[in-house]
Amino acid sequence: MLADPSSARSRWCFLFLVIVAAVEFSFSVAKVWVGERWNESSDPGKWLAAAQLEPGNAQYWEQVALYNELNLEQQDQPKTAEYLRRATQIDPLSERPWLEFAALDEARGDFSAARRAYEMAQLDSPVSPDVAWRFGNFLLRQGDLSGGFAALRRAIDKDPSLEASALAECWAVDPNTDSIAAAVLPPQTAYYVRAIRYFLLQKQTGAALGMWTQLLKLNQPVAMRDIIDLINHLLDEGRISDAHQIWQEALRRSDWPVHASDTSVQFNGGFEHDLLNGGFDWRELPLSGVSYDLDSSVLHSGHQSLRITFDGAVNINFQHIFQYVYVAPHQPYRFLAYLRTDGISSENGIQFDIFDPRHPETLQVSTSVLAGTNDWRSVRVDFESGADTQLVEILLRRSPVPAFTDQLRGTVWVDDVSLTPVKQETMGATQ
Repeated sequence: MLADPSSARSRWCFLFLVIVAAVEFSFSVAKVWVGERWNESSDPGKWLAAAQLEPGNAQYWEQVALYNELNLEQQDQPKTAEYLRRATQIDPLSERPWLEFAALDEARGDFSAARRAYEMAQLDSPVSPDVAWRFGNFLLRQGDLSGGFAALRRAIDKDPSLEASALAECWAVDPNTDSIAAAVLPPQTAYYVRAIRYFLLQKQTGAALGMWTQLLKLNQPVAMRDIIDLINHLLDEGRISDAHQIWQEALRRSDWPVHASDTSVQFNGGFEHDLLNGGFDWRELPLSGVSYDLDSSVLHSGHQSLRITFDGAVNINFQHIFQYVYVAPHQPYRFLAYLRTDGISSENGIQFDIFDPRHPETLQVSTSVLAGTNDWRSVRVDFESGADTQLVEILLRRSPVPAFTDQLRGTVWVDDVSLTPVKQETMGATQ
């Protein structure tokens, strides 16, 4: 039986088409492979070759454009624009070529074209913090503060790590915390807390206070520990009234426990909660040979006391537990505290010093000294604040003794510390 010639031709045609398709596929794969190798090369000449080999790859044209733009020796702006245009035509939804187009147009002084390019990038990537950031900075350079602030707000809303840089840029063109807070910062406490810290680092205390004022307007809860740096900074600058006002406002806005007293101006005098270690609460400074704990098993009243343990390793100059207290000038006060000691083995025992840290020549008084072993005993001293006194420091102290062998060891408990304003006629009266 003879074979059908038409059937044989069909098979040969099919085989030929398969071979052609295979060759074309292999050639395409080879081009892709070669293009990738050239594009990953360290030779910029091969980057252009890769783009010409694979003219439909937007990434290749973009890389060639960036290199051409950054090559200061052979910079060619028309070629850069041509390469970027190819990239945007191939992939109009890619943000990077539009951003580079915008930078190129701005460098050439064509600000209208630059703005259109930024708007295209923003249209393609409306949630990109990089696009919003670069567009916002462009608008600030053009004097469009409202548009720039709005773009930077979108940027830090998506990427909070940009906040400090945004504050720096905005402050340089408009040093006004009201407008920056209203237009740039999202209405969340965390952004305002970071802004306060930023301005403190820049030594812009007034701006930090302005951000605190704006934060209060949010009417949101505030963590007490987030505001301690601002209060400490004000205290260090001698702005005692401002520090105390913010302390009181922060206490009202936070859930920090306050054990109110009808008379004492001392804060946390019973050590009923953890110490803030700043502001107008107790501060513990670390010291070798000393440990601090809140003790619920040994107390004078309430639920716990402060325990300080000395390990006897060194002859300590101890002045590492203290608190600042806001007071009125020319006001008589009575200081009262309860101490318990166990084996305080030093010639110089434990006492409280009360003084004005800003005007020490006007006020320095001390309680009696306790050493050895004592059950709970009260220590008291009466004094009158000076004419310029707004702040007193209450310091638990033990002075070193000349004998190098007199290391301090033992334990002291402190509880129910109070500082109470009294009438003049009661000064020195028996408690």
